[in-house]
Amino acid sequence: MNTYGRFLVNYVTRNTDILLIGWRFGPEPLGFYKKAYDLFILPVGQLSAPLTTVAVSTLSRLNRDSTQRERYFLSALSILAFVGMGLGADLTLVGKDLILLLLGPGWEESGRIFTFFGPGIGIMLLYFTHGWVHLSIGRADRWFRWGLVEFGVTSLLFLLGLQWGPVGVAVAWVVSLWVLTIPALWYAGKPAGLGIAPVISAVWKYVLASALAGCASAVIIWGIPSLAGTLGSIGAIGRIVVISFLFGALYLGAVILFHRGCAPIRQVAELLRDMVLPVRQNRGPRDNQSIVSLT
Repeated sequence: MNTYGRFLVNYVTRNTDILLIGWRFGPEPLGFYKKAYDLFILPVGQLSAPLTTVAVSTLSRLNRDSTQRERYFLSALSILAFVGMGLGADLTLVGKDLILLLLGPGWEESGRIFTFFGPGIGIMLLYFTHGWVHLSIGRADRWFRWGLVEFGVTSLLFLLGLQWGPVGVAVAWVVSLWVLTIPALWYAGKPAGLGIAPVISAVWKYVLASALAGCASAVIIWGIPSLAGTLGSIGAIGRIVVISFLFGALYLGAVILFHRGCAPIRQVAELLRDMVLPVRQNRGPRDNQSIVSLT
């Protein structure tokens, strides 16, 4: 019952912004906002959601070994932070051009709105992992209660951001995710003895690396006026390739610098290798070595 209640609260939270924008600004701004939001939420469906079943199952099996359970969870967080923070910063830089390619001319406003959503992509992937902990230890009641907190905080921020239009609501989404993630993981981990300090330690280097690489890329791009001068799809493709390559190089360099080696890159490569291999039956904790070894 608590799980269904959580899903209901989550559904209401995820649609409050659409209701408010449609009520206040009408269908056209809502259409631009909805296209930007759909791209914003896409990484959750493609990355976080498929991992949830595996993660909850594995964490549940490891409940008798708190050390191994914590190690697995922190390793999963590290992977999501590495991928999510990089993806979010890159999409912030190329979002306008990506929208142009996907939707065509006339959707420039969606591209502008999406650039405000971009900084929330990485932290969104981390935020949803608090549900893994609640479900794996059998505390769906706490998951439901936290959903009520999330609804209250997010709705309040929506109302505050509404005065700045769809962009303000997009910023409200991002702020809510950054504000709620640490308290959500702390609340989820409390019954399991999972402290918040190890969680922060597992992800902060990726947050800093993406911020520095993103800012450096923006400064460099600003200094190349010819890059923005090419119009149409060809120009958009060129900018996406150049900017993504530039950001990727800076981001990987920062990650290697902060971790004093290429371990995070090797570990993600191992995970990708395991994902494309045939799934073996009756996997045990040892079969999750590519994730567990991240720490």
